Amino acid sequence: MYIIIAGIGRVGYTLAKSLSGKGYDLVLIDIDKEKCKTISAELDALVIHGDCTKTKILEDAGIEDADIFIAVTGKEEINLMSSLIAKDYGVAKTIARVSEPEYKDVFERLGVDVVISPELVAANYIEKLIERPGVVDLAIVGRGDAEILELVIPQNSKVANKKIKDLGRPKDYLIIAVYEDKELKIPDGNTELKPGERILVLVKSDSVDEIRKFFTE
Repeated sequence: MYIIIAGIGRVGYTLAKSLSGKGYDLVLIDIDKEKCKTISAELDALVIHGDCTKTKILEDAGIEDADIFIAVTGKEEINLMSSLIAKDYGVAKTIARVSEPEYKDVFERLGVDVVISPELVAANYIEKLIERPGVVDLAIVGRGDAEILELVIPQNSKVANKKIKDLGRPKDYLIIAVYEDKELKIPDGNTELKPGERILVLVKSDSVDEIRKFFTE
């Protein structure tokens, strides 16, 4: 898979570092010449110094062969413009970062496939953790219609020391993993939920509170 990342600030660098060495054809673009020199020595990727809104720079990056174009510079107008240019070159999937959440709908209406707002994601994440006591961690799945909750089984929980098949469970959830002595295991019906263990539960968003209480209260 051929991936171009425009902007190697904190978000772009972290993403590039994660993808580097995993078999992707990875190209990075940034306007900061010194940053390009530093990153090219650190990561297994082609690093190009230049303006990602210029067609010459995008062509040098191989935009015509790219499968994914990701624009995560610090300027929304650059992210939008470069993503639309990439789309015009036939890139199948474009992803752009916005800092102002109200711009998200605008980007999507103009044709950007995926619009990410780290600030909005962080705010929503913190809000959900505040609203859901007993949840250690969570992840949003799909378009927000499901969540993965990380829970710890309390000593006095009604599910403690029971096998999954014996829970008499509510609907709309699935235990997808259990941590036993820090080792992640895929459970089956005979897996026993022990007090103090962490579990990962896939839940429909409208059933989160019910399922959280079922396991932790």
